[in-house]
Amino acid sequence: MATLPPLQPPRPQVDLVDGAWQEPAVTLGSLADPNTGAVLAPQLATASDQVERALAAADALHRSGALATLSIDVRAAVLQDIAAGLTLRAADLAYEDAMSTGNAIRVARAMAAYIGPRVLGSLEQLRSVGEADVLDADRSVVLLRRPLGPAVVLAPWNAPTFVAVAKLSSALAAGCPVILKPSEWAPGGCQIVADVVEEVVRRHGLPPATFQLVHGAAAVGSQLAGDPRVRAISFTGGAPAGRAVATAAAPHFTALQLELGGHNPAVVLDDADIELTAAALVDGMTKLNGQWCEAPGKVLVPQHLHDPLVEALLDRLGSVVVGHCLDEATDVGPLAYELHRSRVEEEVDRLVAAGGTRLATAEVPDLDGWFFAPSLIVGLPAAASTRELFGPAITVHAVPTVADAVAAAEGPETGLAGFVFGADTAAALEVAARIPAGEVRVNGCKLADLADGSEQTFWNNAGIGGHGPTDMVRFFQGRRTIGVDDPALPI
Repeated sequence: MATLPPLQPPRPQVDLVDGAWQEPAVTLGSLADPNTGAVLAPQLATASDQVERALAAADALHRSGALATLSIDVRAAVLQDIAAGLTLRAADLAYEDAMSTGNAIRVARAMAAYIGPRVLGSLEQLRSVGEADVLDADRSVVLLRRPLGPAVVLAPWNAPTFVAVAKLSSALAAGCPVILKPSEWAPGGCQIVADVVEEVVRRHGLPPATFQLVHGAAAVGSQLAGDPRVRAISFTGGAPAGRAVATAAAPHFTALQLELGGHNPAVVLDDADIELTAAALVDGMTKLNGQWCEAPGKVLVPQHLHDPLVEALLDRLGSVVVGHCLDEATDVGPLAYELHRSRVEEEVDRLVAAGGTRLATAEVPDLDGWFFAPSLIVGLPAAASTRELFGPAITVHAVPTVADAVAAAEGPETGLAGFVFGADTAAALEVAARIPAGEVRVNGCKLADLADGSEQTFWNNAGIGGHGPTDMVRFFQGRRTIGVDDPALPI
């Protein structure tokens, strides 16, 4: 193993409630180094009375109108300064995210480099959506877009900082007071974000409740999601937690944006280039250590291509470097935390117990962390593979026809993403159009949007809402039409 940079001291978890910094009062457990299992810091949660203070402050700010009435120019200046501040802290953000998630530091740096630009993307969305349109009428009729009210951002642990920033910057652009709760497993990057945003808010003379930070797990999330003063909740995470958020919010009809992931299908056509397909699938299944919601999960391949594809996949996996997340040579680091590694292993064991065979060729390092050898599970019918693995593992299934593959591409945990591989691009695109998922890629497994203007709905059980050029800011806005009535209208 290469010489590693020294570990940085653990970043303390600190709440930011109505402008005041304070240490969370509740201890949940411990945060550990995913590479070694060594305990780094206590895992903390905000006490319920402090969560209530944050909710009350956000509600009072929204009711005052002080934030909602800020001009687009003022919001633009705030977002530009946040983007600049986060860009200056990109190296720190990359380190915290690598150590929270186990993602290779090279990948964490690439993700961190997009965080500042993502804030500017929210500003572009705001300018595109706007705050008002004059409607076509012979009277004064205006369509207004106004912030819904206090917004809660519940961030995931797999891409903790980028996703949190994408959501909170969109809410700020819309004019909503924001309460951010990072995952209890990955608070470090969001702590840096809070430092930057709080400083910008203070420098611009905005009310302190414009942005607040709390910490914790399900109890804090439930208190936030179930409060009637919260008018918008944006959540990315697993389906069980998403259902809990939806259940808590339902009595108050709170606006929800839920991205819940899925067991994403990959359809391989008869004319697919096997080497290209194997390279793309290995890239997809190991990206973010397989811990990303749009990773390929279930590969559906013609019978005569099954064995050549499996052989090509194993050959590719044999060259993947599994190692310490801070090692520059590492392609795949450890999984994020011990319980998650256990869940992935249990799901693979379930597939093996059902008759599957686990195949792996990459070597794992001699470290006591949460390492998992990237794996294929073969030998099962497609119907047996129904659950998202959320680790560097895929199932591979022989199917008789394209129609069978398309049918098998829909299941109880699908609807977010899909993949099709084939040399005839037109034919591959035709198959892609038949897969009910928000984004279906042909001959690749990249993470970034396919093109400017890409939009995707969370289909089936993949969630509520979607992603698109205006979806994020627009989600935090409500529409209100005002105008002079027309006595000549027929009814």
